[in-house]
Amino acid sequence: MNALSCHRLLALSLGLLIALPALAQKKDDDAPLPYDDDGAAGDDAPARPKKSRKSERLREEDEDAEARDERLADTDDPNYGVGGEVGAGLMLFDASRGGLGDPRFSFGVRFTWEWGRLIPDEYLREMFFADVQWRFGVTQDGTAQVSSWASQHYFTVAPAVVWPISKVFGLYGQLGLGVNANFTGVRVDQNEVQLQGARFLFQYGVGLRGRPALTEDESVRLTWRVEITRYLRGYMHDTCFGAGVGVLF
Repeated sequence: MNALSCHRLLALSLGLLIALPALAQKKDDDAPLPYDDDGAAGDDAPARPKKSRKSERLREEDEDAEARDERLADTDDPNYGVGGEVGAGLMLFDASRGGLGDPRFSFGVRFTWEWGRLIPDEYLREMFFADVQWRFGVTQDGTAQVSSWASQHYFTVAPAVVWPISKVFGLYGQLGLGVNANFTGVRVDQNEVQLQGARFLFQYGVGLRGRPALTEDESVRLTWRVEITRYLRGYMHDTCFGAGVGVLF
């Protein structure tokens, strides 16, 4: 081997020795960076909230919102639940001479208060109302020479319980107490004798009641009902098949 070959071999060996560290550093740079599952990205990095804690906090916020809405249900309602109705129907007066009854026209008015709105619970506040009612009917019998007539006036206070079918309609049952004012007269030819009296009155019945909104904000509602109501006055039992319509504010 001559001197030229020796110099070339020495230069190649020196070049390989110099290039080896650079190749090793490039291989290390191409390797993927390690990921620390324990969040060792730095001591100052904020810890992320766990999913379970976030779900619990959201659930508590939803429960608080529902409780707040329930408490405000009675204050946000634009309708006060106070109104009046006029009613009419067929009154079957208990006939003293027997039979199914003496059918006569009946008329009346009532004042209604939905006192259940005093209850904060959204369901219970729609279940209760009460009526203050006056209803009357007149019977007459006899001949042109001898006749009699009787005017029956029913004054009652009657609370009711509603079973809602929907937000607008509901079935109700009702019990009430009051006074029956009775005005009677007997006429013989041109002579007439009049009597009057009062007695305790017990009322009970069932009905269907509706109250659709008349305004967009539901502050005014139309009320209507159909009902079967019985009045117990002494030993007499009168039955009314009636209907009513009114306005609720």
